[in-house]
Amino acid sequence: MSASSPPSLIVTTSWDDGSIFDLKIAELLAKYGVRGTFYVPKSLFAHPLSPGDIREIDKHLEVGSHTLHHVDLTRVSPERAEAELAGSRAYLEELLGHPVAMLSYPDGKHSRGVAEMVRRAGFVAARTCVPCGFQTPRDRYRWGVTMLACDGSPLLAARGWLKSPFPLRGLRDWEARARYLLDRALKAGGVYHIYGHAMNLELDNHWDRLERVLAYISGRQGVRYLTNGELFASPGGGAAHRP
Repeated sequence: MSASSPPSLIVTTSWDDGSIFDLKIAELLAKYGVRGTFYVPKSLFAHPLSPGDIREIDKHLEVGSHTLHHVDLTRVSPERAEAELAGSRAYLEELLGHPVAMLSYPDGKHSRGVAEMVRRAGFVAARTCVPCGFQTPRDRYRWGVTMLACDGSPLLAARGWLKSPFPLRGLRDWEARARYLLDRALKAGGVYHIYGHAMNLELDNHWDRLERVLAYISGRQGVRYLTNGELFASPGGGAAHRP
């Protein structure tokens, strides 16, 4: 890479819980050419994605596991945790007809022991909710994020600020935070990873914010737009850390 070349940057997004409103996110991702992974439990909310909805998302983006019943894997027995992991992977693979590589820990709860269970269950990698700035994955089973697409967690925003400082307005406004951090990531390189929940976007009526953010981060020259799973299969995206 020449001295004048910009650092390599990967942009990815991920969306938890399998709400019917995930379909709206998928439409916006397609509109702006941004990639994403949708982490879907078998059962959780009153308005879940149907099996047909899950298959439709999987045609163009990626579907990952969020356990069978959105359980805190650190608070159930090892036997229950293993059943939740293996069962969720089997359910999705039967539904989709292909291997499922990725898992997101419900509520981000994980431990070293749980991460080892995820590895043994056959997943390629697992996503937490831990802010890590633009750091490329060091431990593929305890992979962090850049920021949350929501104003409802000031503590998480503050933790993200410690990893990659941004103007104070970004602590109160996730749209501003997303723009500031993208500008920094374009200079720093690494992985820019927004995650969130479609239900929060619906309840907060933040669809306009999401669309503006996707428009802002899309179409950048030299940026690779990948799903979470594509990142781990991509040269320089974490594949070298595969156990």
